[in-house]
Amino acid sequence: MDGNRDGGILIVCAANVCRSPMAGLTLRRAFARLPDYDAVPVATAGVSVDGARTVCPEVAAFHTGERWRELADLHRSRPLYPEETLQATLVLTASRGIRSSVVAAAPERRRRVFTLQEAVWLGSGFVVEPGTPGMDALAAFQRYIDDHRGLRQLPKRPRGLLPSRQSRDPLDISDGHVLGAGAHRRTVRAVDEAARELASLLTGARPLE
Repeated sequence: MDGNRDGGILIVCAANVCRSPMAGLTLRRAFARLPDYDAVPVATAGVSVDGARTVCPEVAAFHTGERWRELADLHRSRPLYPEETLQATLVLTASRGIRSSVVAAAPERRRRVFTLQEAVWLGSGFVVEPGTPGMDALAAFQRYIDDHRGLRQLPKRPRGLLPSRQSRDPLDISDGHVLGAGAHRRTVRAVDEAARELASLLTGARPLE
């Protein structure tokens, strides 16, 4: 998940050690079982990266499969470069604040940039035709969620779902690293759930367990 070829999905968080690699690993795990999607590029980066750091232990141990562990072990945090935003078909961020940073660096691509939760919310109702190549489905999905931006009422986050210090913005997944072990685990689970739902919307397949 280091670097991004033309097209594909780019996922961005802050330090690129937890939320974005978790989402990237989950999407790659879902795409790997589908011939039309296994070649869709998935890359991750961070807007405030401090050196080439390994993925956090919570993410590394989330699944026991050999391929998951292999990809998690290979991960090193890396900064976001503006040209990556220009190349990606769809850019997903962990929060609205990070979305704003990405758009500020590449304003001409603002229509391709969403938070992860936002993409899932806007993608409700998207239908992909069976046999559609993965990159074509991705482009169609990006257009669909962009067309629906601003037309749907914001989803409500259930009360009591998160500690008071975490963001209650329904389009954000907060950085649980700074809020303790329990919040960190909830963050990782929230990313996994959102990424699995996104993969299901994109592919038309049932979410992986």
